Amino acid sequence: MGKKVRGRKAKKERHSRDEKVVKQVEEHDRQYDQTDKVDTDKEDVSMAPTTVNPDAVSFADTDSKSEQMPFFGLLDSEQSAYFRQAESSLNLDTFDSPEAKLAFVEGVLEESKGNELKLATNQICSKLMERLILVSNEHQMRQIYNGCKGFFYQLCIHKYASHVMETFLVRTAAMVEKEMLRKKDEDYAEYEAEEGESGDAGTTIEGIILEVAKEVEPKLKKLAKSQYGSHVLRVLLLILGGKKLPSSIESNSILRSKKSKIARKMVEIEDNEDYERSFQIPSTFQDVLGPMLNGMMEGETTESLRETAINAVASPVLQLLIQLEGMVNRDRPFWTMTFARADEEKNDKEEAFVEYLLSDPVGSHFLQTALSQQKMKNINRLYKNYMETRISKLAKRETTGSFVIQTLLEKLKPKDQQTILDELVPILNELIVNNFGLGSSIVDCSERNGGYLKDEIVAKLFEFFNRTANGKKMDDTAILENILQLSGSTLFSTKDDWPTSEERRRAMFLEKLIEYDGRFLNSCIEALLGLAEVEKPKKRERRRVGRERTGESEPEKEEGKEDGESIETTTATHPELPSNMLIEICMHGVFSHIVESCITSPEKLDLVLRKRFLNEIVPHVIELACNAQGSHIVDRLFSLTFKLNVYKERIARKLLDNEELVKRTVYGRQVWKNWKMDMYARHFGDWKRMIKQEEIDRAAEEKELRDAERESHMKRARGAHDDNGRLQKRRKPNQKAY
Repeated sequence: MGKKVRGRKAKKERHSRDEKVVKQVEEHDRQYDQTDKVDTDKEDVSMAPTTVNPDAVSFADTDSKSEQMPFFGLLDSEQSAYFRQAESSLNLDTFDSPEAKLAFVEGVLEESKGNELKLATNQICSKLMERLILVSNEHQMRQIYNGCKGFFYQLCIHKYASHVMETFLVRTAAMVEKEMLRKKDEDYAEYEAEEGESGDAGTTIEGIILEVAKEVEPKLKKLAKSQYGSHVLRVLLLILGGKKLPSSIESNSILRSKKSKIARKMVEIEDNEDYERSFQIPSTFQDVLGPMLNGMMEGETTESLRETAINAVASPVLQLLIQLEGMVNRDRPFWTMTFARADEEKNDKEEAFVEYLLSDPVGSHFLQTALSQQKMKNINRLYKNYMETRISKLAKRETTGSFVIQTLLEKLKPKDQQTILDELVPILNELIVNNFGLGSSIVDCSERNGGYLKDEIVAKLFEFFNRTANGKKMDDTAILENILQLSGSTLFSTKDDWPTSEERRRAMFLEKLIEYDGRFLNSCIEALLGLAEVEKPKKRERRRVGRERTGESEPEKEEGKEDGESIETTTATHPELPSNMLIEICMHGVFSHIVESCITSPEKLDLVLRKRFLNEIVPHVIELACNAQGSHIVDRLFSLTFKLNVYKERIARKLLDNEELVKRTVYGRQVWKNWKMDMYARHFGDWKRMIKQEEIDRAAEEKELRDAERESHMKRARGAHDDNGRLQKRRKPNQKAY
């Protein structure tokens, strides 16, 4: 590994790199001036208006690659150091009070005046801009807006500034709702007067969003095909349509690609309360949305829209346009031009297009999303004409067509859903080899249809997962190992690896099966009890053994240390608590959810199984209570010990005896609260009465549930009557009611 350079030599190297960057920038500016006749000074950075009307150009003919990355200059070294330090301070968030944080933000914004564009286009400082926006008030948002006004399109297509624009738009959307509610307030006139004195009068948050929309409107199609601008355009369209703004970091978010979401997580900027919700919008937003969609529709043909549907960048934009167009145009031109109308017959060109969509990763995602937002008549037409006769073949396309089948299982009429299940269940074992998502959809569809083909599905799954690689049949408890593949997972790893995405998929599938049928629940509980006899890998003992060999003494524990890992080590190495793989799985980041699913509904478990499970868990309850994942298991034990008060009191006594250790971690403190341990310690009689009352209430709830199920069963047995008192055909003439 190379030696790290420090001191004067490092400064010289950094200075030479800065000079190279400046030369590259100057060369970039000269090329930019020759091609687009645009100066790079702030006053003249905005691109000259296009001579070609973009509304007359289709998506397919729009070239966004020729767009030059905007450049607004570089910060000097002193400014750069200050803003980097400010970004680090906001990231750590160690302010003494909200007032101190507000004063810090105001100071940073004051220093950023005139440099907003430079900050937004800088890799590090763009994160600072996002953090500032997330905590800014309306006055500060207006300041940021004034610093960027006139250059919103350039910011949208920039690699780093595009993220700033997304955050800016989401924040303003939340403020628009507050602004609308404030206008209804009686004190609004007084508020306006105060704003006028501060110099902010005339610039409303509503006006800011409308100004951004107005500025980017001439280049919407270029924005839709821009690698970075398409994300910003989708946010803007969602805001104007009053739709829910999805998370910017979740894996199923429509705002970002998979690569972009991973990068977003790396910058350690979390969404605030403005995400994952929709906002009230003024009527002016819909007045703007209509012309925008109409403008994007002009110049388009069926061929150009179909080409856009399979474009990796523009396809998500077209999906959103299809979702929003019904708000402003009942004819839905984007859908009816991409696909035929519901009353039209099938045609060869459309059939070829649908076949391509079902075979292409981008196209299948487009079709899946488009179908999920459409009316039943449009979904039914595509299904009947192009997919009904080859469901099984499409379901075997794991990376393309199977996703469309999952949507059909959710959106079609119940009768058609059952028809699809009739075709897929016989080949279920073949489908779920590498596609647990489709297996989950089949289980969900069966549940929605009253357990349709449930016995066949359960039998198929046990047949598939209770066999070895050589085809040898195993008992039902093997389903836990074979679905999760525990022996090759991070659970048995000696390197403390993070759980993988494959482990998450498998665990979620098994959780769904546990909820689906009791056989899976009982098999998993038996398998978990079997893990209690397996010793854990010696991954945490290696350092201790090494110290014993070298004669090195144990490191002293720091006074007042609240490290969860140190507490785990203290409890795990306790001579009375030899750990095992059941305890390890309870503390695993993913597989612990399986244990939770198994003990969430105690009424589904046999009393003997509950006692056996508690006998294995109770000795380790302190170790679990101090663990991030294990603490959730301890919380569930409160309901698992229903009518098993001996176990409940034994757990409470252990928590009380180890109060200091439990309260040392945030997880233990939460367990202490959920188990009502303060009441147990001070008013034991009240705690006992609370437990008794909970048992009475729960017994009453269970009785009501049994009565409702019995009544429903009796109605099915008697059969339904028509208006004339005659039995419907589904009841046999000699059937007896009971």
